[in-house]
Amino acid sequence: MADREKRNIDLEKLKFDSMNPRLPVRLYGITDESKVIDYMVKYGNIVELMLSIAETGYSDAEPLLVVSDVDGNYVVVEGNRRLAALKLLNNPELTKVRIQSIKEVVLNANHKPKEISCILYSRREDVLDYLGYRHITGVKDWGALEKARYLDQLYRIHIVDTEPDKIYSKLAKMIGSRADYVSKLHTALKLYEKANDNAYYGADIKEEDISFSWLTTALGYSGIMNFIGLSSMPLTTTLEGLNEENYKKIFTWMFFPGKTVIKESRQISELAKITESVVALERLENGSSIDEALLYTSAPSEAFIEMLKKAKQQLKQAKEAIEQLSEEPIEAKGLLEDIDKLLRTISGALKENFSKEEDSVKLLEKLASDPNTLAQLKKLLGK
Repeated sequence: MADREKRNIDLEKLKFDSMNPRLPVRLYGITDESKVIDYMVKYGNIVELMLSIAETGYSDAEPLLVVSDVDGNYVVVEGNRRLAALKLLNNPELTKVRIQSIKEVVLNANHKPKEISCILYSRREDVLDYLGYRHITGVKDWGALEKARYLDQLYRIHIVDTEPDKIYSKLAKMIGSRADYVSKLHTALKLYEKANDNAYYGADIKEEDISFSWLTTALGYSGIMNFIGLSSMPLTTTLEGLNEENYKKIFTWMFFPGKTVIKESRQISELAKITESVVALERLENGSSIDEALLYTSAPSEAFIEMLKKAKQQLKQAKEAIEQLSEEPIEAKGLLEDIDKLLRTISGALKENFSKEEDSVKLLEKLASDPNTLAQLKKLLGK
């Protein structure tokens, strides 16, 4: 057989790719196609794709990319969403998800293709080489986790005959990207797999709940890299030097329900700054919010002034909100009394800590300018 050839293949002989980068880890190796289809219907806009095929038919311009398997069937390496749509058009009972919408599409379908245009490759590796540019930097962009899984497949194929220090440069050329980005993405996958192997450190979450791109972003900050023990470049898939305890903290702060401190990706840079400060890190570990802990990354006096500015701003907003009130809030009086006490305590502490030093300086200046008083003081001290 040639390296690749175009042919029409019976839909029944087309099988899902159990190593499809778009599938979560829990579905890897699954042979029950209904479970794969359920997932794709939930997260892959399959019903919309079914509508398109049902209305206009399946276009030969987008053949499925397949390789043959040992059972005489064909594994679809590229086009699993289309395969799910085609199978449901011919058998809507394959899923219990959105079943009413799917049955309606099938009922009104003008086309239910059974012979599908495919390109048959001799090796899976040849398909993967082709998909690199197409899905990572090309027209059909994958998500960060999907890209990383695809790269991992390429890595496993090419590391066999490539020097370790050249592998990421080679992969980068294959997909039209940069070696540092490929390295970072691959390392982020290994970190994700580390958390997955540890059952997400007890978090009740699924793969779909994790913003994988946040891990990749985090690896771009030296503070976080040093904190988790991966400061060397290029990164390695072995995660050599990883501080697992600190990585668990980072993962928890990003993804653990009820324990997250990161609400949006821009806060990752703030987390990186906190990891570089012992005091700020201690505050975060003891339950402070990221905004509160961030204050302790500055010099003490700067942080103190910043806290007062924030308090002033919030009090100003409270003052402006008074006219919107229809009655006096029950808790307001007690809170204002507490605030007043805090203000007097802060003012008293400032005076106690710093005014004595100022008084001593003034006394010395006065003594230096009054020779008679200074002489009498020396006489007393002499005694």
